[in-house]
Amino acid sequence: MLKQRIRRMVAILCIVITTSTFIFVPVSATEEPSDFGQYYGIVNASVLNVRASASDDAEILASLPAGTYVKVNWMEPGWINVAYNGDGLMGYVSDEYFTVYEGVIPEISSTGGQAAVEVAKQYLGVPYVYGGTSPRGFDCSGFMQYVYKQLGYNLNRVASAQMQNGVYISKENLAPGDLVGFYSSPGSGYVSHIGMYVGDGMMIHAPHTGDVVKYTSIDGSYYGNRFAGGRRIIY
Repeated sequence: MLKQRIRRMVAILCIVITTSTFIFVPVSATEEPSDFGQYYGIVNASVLNVRASASDDAEILASLPAGTYVKVNWMEPGWINVAYNGDGLMGYVSDEYFTVYEGVIPEISSTGGQAAVEVAKQYLGVPYVYGGTSPRGFDCSGFMQYVYKQLGYNLNRVASAQMQNGVYISKENLAPGDLVGFYSSPGSGYVSHIGMYVGDGMMIHAPHTGDVVKYTSIDGSYYGNRFAGGRRIIY
């Protein structure tokens, strides 16, 4: 009789333990994180590929130029899931070429660069001088470097290197004061010339030997198909 009672108690205890264990099993680990928090990142390679999964062999969905800001969804070993365009499309980037910061993506000013335009306008008519970095004569990048130095910003020396300063800005989002770079030939990949956007499709720049600092359209026959991108210095 006692043995039967003990067996019944053991059986009931097993049911309770089994049931409790089942009830408290965590949610499946295969589910995506619901909220990673507020993080963003900046591309720190010349070009960073966004891939369909966390693998170097995965399909390339997009390519992000240096300085691009994107929202971070979550992080995995060696990879970061990002929202890489305004429509919220997701993909993976290597954490080797991407710096993550806590918080929301900072709002990029569209008007701060007007101060740079006002400085640049003072030098209209200054002759182009190869290697020139002063009002006695400017080359294209020397002009940009000099103007921004007056405002307390240090730019790299040559055009291709200045395309690593600031943050990337697409052509449709250009604002006064943004640097605008141009390829040596259409699609060459090498930026050999740089100017400053002033608005209404125009830039101020030091063009070439024999010319002077002046305004020129960025959509004209020469520069229109050489556009390489914009860089915002004041943001």
